[in-house]
Amino acid sequence: MNDLGSIDTIGKAWITILKKIKSDGKSIFYNGDCNRLVKEIVGISFTISNIIMPDPIIEKYMIKEEYEWMENNFTKLGTVKELYNENSYASRLYNYMNEKNQINWVIERLKKQKNTCSATITTFEPLIDEKYIPCVSMIDFYIQENVLNMYVYCRSLDFGCKAYVNLVMLYKILNQVADEINAEIGDMNLIVKSAHIYDKDVEKVNEILKDF
Repeated sequence: MNDLGSIDTIGKAWITILKKIKSDGKSIFYNGDCNRLVKEIVGISFTISNIIMPDPIIEKYMIKEEYEWMENNFTKLGTVKELYNENSYASRLYNYMNEKNQINWVIERLKKQKNTCSATITTFEPLIDEKYIPCVSMIDFYIQENVLNMYVYCRSLDFGCKAYVNLVMLYKILNQVADEINAEIGDMNLIVKSAHIYDKDVEKVNEILKDF
């Protein structure tokens, strides 16, 4: 596991991981659904602290179309055409298996027992997931001295394209839950099994990193 420690702001975390993949990543070919060459690091952990929004780095370097695509994934119920018509993150979080609003559930759980160690939700829908398995896999919340921290496991994140938006949307969920339970916003702690950049995004990433 590559532990990158604590990094200030989402934008700086994104840039740090891009640099890490560029310098230490191994080139492999993802066969199956995508059939593309990637540069990948297996096993990255990091903490994002002192989060500010809007993030100046993301505001400067984000691609409008990819940002809006991922934002819709996290905010609009329904299926996602580009993901084999599997359910969006919004559906998985706010209407899990057409039965459960997991965000409301975790808010109520934390209200009833602030020190709970099991304020944990998942995006997996194993009874119906087939071609697409969500990248952001498990989200856990834990309160210490009225500070709400988030712990996230991701099976895979594409840092050359949409991962920075994943991080922004996770922060918005953290902010939502903290606001509902009257807690301070703490850190985001992530473990990413596969942190990668697709070959199609290498030129774009190189242009971004010229400034850093």
